[in-house]
Amino acid sequence: MNEREYERMFRVEDSHWWYAGLHELILETVAGEKHEEPLAILDAGCGTGRLCQLLQSFGTVAGCDASPQALAFSRSRGVSGLFHADLNNVDLGEKRYDVITSIDVLYHQAVTDEENIISRFYRALKPGGLLVLNLVAFEFLRSTHDIAVHTRKRYTLGGLLPSLKGQGYSIEKATYRLGLLFFPIAFYRLAKKLLPRSSQREQVDSDVYLPPSVINSLLLQLVRAENSFLHHCSLPFGTSVYIAARRPLI
Repeated sequence: MNEREYERMFRVEDSHWWYAGLHELILETVAGEKHEEPLAILDAGCGTGRLCQLLQSFGTVAGCDASPQALAFSRSRGVSGLFHADLNNVDLGEKRYDVITSIDVLYHQAVTDEENIISRFYRALKPGGLLVLNLVAFEFLRSTHDIAVHTRKRYTLGGLLPSLKGQGYSIEKATYRLGLLFFPIAFYRLAKKLLPRSSQREQVDSDVYLPPSVINSLLLQLVRAENSFLHHCSLPFGTSVYIAARRPLI
């Protein structure tokens, strides 16, 4: 992504409704992993480190990213276990992690072979280990935000699940997210396409900014309500896809 986006993310990641709601959903997913020993966790594409920080309550957390700037922000949070890595070619080892999270990473333009990365995740998971993915959804929602964060593609569940199943994963949860906000976000994104804009990545910004506290709190409550719903059901549409996929025990 554009370098200034890491600073914007770092400033708002702790409290922004989008990040806070997603992180809470991920933590609820990981909390369901019952082990006698602390979990070994990898956040693959850790960005500015907030998720690594939150996951530490479950065990030992490693985080990797291709951006030295992102890793510097993660270190400033006091996160250890960080390493620089290009997921296209890094050796993550075999049967090393109980949980791997990869949040809004595979869509990036720097990813040259997502099938290979998904396979590396599979090898790096212990038998019974869990992969948690979040990715942007639906190409028609592409906007200047995608230019700023270097989006290569946007996903559908129908396009992504066969790849995971083909690698051997068992799908435990597959849903869209932000269904409650899908239509206002879609309207906003589509409206932005009608406005004049520069095509240069360095001249556009993402949609990441902290709204007024009342609005931020309201949006977070809506996402929390949706998270509770997602424990029991899945959504047929949304602005993101969310998947929990397990490497079988055998």
